Amino acid sequence: MGEGSYPFEISVDGLIYKFESISTKRTIVKTVSFERIGNSNVFNVALLGPLANGAFSDQVESRNGDLQTVLATVFQIICDFLNQFPDSIVSFRGSDTRRHRLYRIAISRELDNVTGKYEIYGTTASQEVVVFTPNVDYEHYFIKKL
Repeated sequence: MGEGSYPFEISVDGLIYKFESISTKRTIVKTVSFERIGNSNVFNVALLGPLANGAFSDQVESRNGDLQTVLATVFQIICDFLNQFPDSIVSFRGSDTRRHRLYRIAISRELDNVTGKYEIYGTTASQEVVVFTPNVDYEHYFIKKL
C-alpha cells in the first residue's frame, strides 16, 4: 500500500502484533492476531481494538480518522508475518459486510503492487478457492507469499 504505516511490535512467537492508531484526539492500541487453523499452514488474521472493559474485539469501530494508515499497517504486518513464516497462508474476512467490502476494495486497489510478490485468492459462495479478481464478492480472502 502506498500510504504510510505505523511502527509495530511483535510477540516472541510472532503471532501477535501491536501498534498505536494515533490522531489529534487520542491514541488507540490495536492488535493484529494470527491464529493457526487446525494443524494446517493457514492462519486467520484479525484486527482487534480495545473494548471499554479492556478486552479486545474485531467489532470495535475506533473512528480515529486514520483508516488508510491502519489498513496499510495491517498489510505491512501480514507481509512481515509471511516473511517470518513463508510457507503459511493468511486467511481473512471482514467481521461485517461493510468491512468485508472495504477489504475487497483495498485488495483491488493494491493488486498491481502485490502481483509477483504474493498470490491472493478468494472463496466463492460455493466454497471454491479461486484467484482473486477485482470487483467480485468472496466469502474469504487468502494471501500467500510467492
